[in-house]
Amino acid sequence: MTWTKATLMGLTITFLLMIFLGFIPSFLRYWWAANSDAIASFIDKFTGITFNDQYTLVRIHDMVSMGYQTFAFAVPVVLTYYIGEKRRRRMGQRGAESPKEYLPGK
Repeated sequence: MTWTKATLMGLTITFLLMIFLGFIPSFLRYWWAANSDAIASFIDKFTGITFNDQYTLVRIHDMVSMGYQTFAFAVPVVLTYYIGEKRRRRMGQRGAESPKEYLPGK
């Protein structure tokens, strides 16, 4: 890979992570706040659960938001690992060897 490709790929990945980990959760926060009454009535309609505490919807939003952000962060990490392993096998390289005996001084 050339330096130009690596730089452009790094900038692209940074831009995508800013969108997926910054912009979309912020947008969802404002959307959730604007539609919290409709969301509460939807949950009440389908589950029969009414919220006496105003912070319950905030907690539900935080669970959904953190689940999304964890998924959005984990996908590039896992993809990078699989792409690296696929490339390593295609090139015929061996992985790091594990120590076969006790390493003195460690």
